[in-house]
Amino acid sequence: MNNESNVSMCRNKGGCGFRIKKSIVIVLAAITILTCGWLILSLMNSLDIPSNKNDQFASEQKWRVDQRSDIDSCEKQIIKNQIDLRRANERQISGRAFQTQILALLIIVFQLILIVFVVLIRRKPYSFQKTS
Repeated sequence: MNNESNVSMCRNKGGCGFRIKKSIVIVLAAITILTCGWLILSLMNSLDIPSNKNDQFASEQKWRVDQRSDIDSCEKQIIKNQIDLRRANERQISGRAFQTQILALLIIVFQLILIVFVVLIRRKPYSFQKTS
């Protein structure tokens, strides 16, 4: 009996449905935040953080190729081009990973703002006016 009156009271005031919608929004925002956080962490390996060192390492590799006497100049040029191409690909992958991480971070900030607004919003009770 008491349970039935609570259900009818929720239906009349609309408070229970609002709390359920609020909790669904918070759960979905939390899932989005966790997914974006996982994405940021998984792309950390793709970043080319010591780019100057990697460029220097590529230059050293090309210098070693130039010093070899067992291959002809054509093969040396092909190997140096492959080193340059690999380095360019690493830069592109790093740039895309960084852009993806920035986008994921912006989504996390947006979701946190959404959660704050959803938590702070309170449902106004319906005002019943007497009709004569």
